[in-house]
Amino acid sequence: MNEEHYFETISEYKLLAKHEVGQNFLVDKTSAKRIVDLLQIEEGDHVLEIGSGAGSLSYYLSFHSNPITLIDIDEGLVTKLKNDFASHQNIEVLQANALKYDISSFTKIVGNLPYYITSSLLERILLCGTSCKIASIMVQKEVFSRLSSHPKQDGYGPLPILISYLTTIRKEFVVPRSFFLPAPHVDSLVFTLTFNKNASHEVAVSLYRFLNALFLHRRKTILNNLSSFLADEEKAKSALLEAGIQENKRPEEIDLKGYLSLLSILHSSK
Repeated sequence: MNEEHYFETISEYKLLAKHEVGQNFLVDKTSAKRIVDLLQIEEGDHVLEIGSGAGSLSYYLSFHSNPITLIDIDEGLVTKLKNDFASHQNIEVLQANALKYDISSFTKIVGNLPYYITSSLLERILLCGTSCKIASIMVQKEVFSRLSSHPKQDGYGPLPILISYLTTIRKEFVVPRSFFLPAPHVDSLVFTLTFNKNASHEVAVSLYRFLNALFLHRRKTILNNLSSFLADEEKAKSALLEAGIQENKRPEEIDLKGYLSLLSILHSSK
């Protein structure tokens, strides 16, 4: 399949892009290849592409002989991809909702995530992608600073903390808006998540549930939020004291280590 011709056909799909589901088709060949290369696909890998669209990343995935699954919610684009890769026995193309699709068996995950469900899709990759080793993800540029934020920074909360527990997040490169058709209003950014082999899925699920409860009222102190969560102020005070966390701190001032310590103390006291 000729590279130049393939990307010309993608450009022709710009008039069919659906704004309501965040469709902007990447037409820059170099960027598409770099995104796929970041997966470091090896023998034994099972690859998933989320939101395959018109096939920019799929084209470079097709160079590999690994089992590859392409999913998209758009029936017309799924038909296109099935035709494009009909001769590739290792490539499965499915019409599916990534928020409901079982991703637990995939070791490498790639995708250009729509802005309006970026957080939900990342939650699913982190909590349900239990076999994943590396994810290569593209998002709107301004989203990355929130995902990689630290205590006291804008956007710091449950999702960035979960990311820091389960993975190493790395900024890779910016993809200008002019590299898409139709062109979006903002630039995009590619980052990788390299999963920590020593992280516990069970702890991750408990931690994320715990964090969402403690960040429910961001302007309240950690003591107030923990007291509400436990329905016991004295128990909350005791746990914070043992964890070495000041009662008057707010949730966004506490780091991953502090939350893991607090979670461990509460579990051991049950």
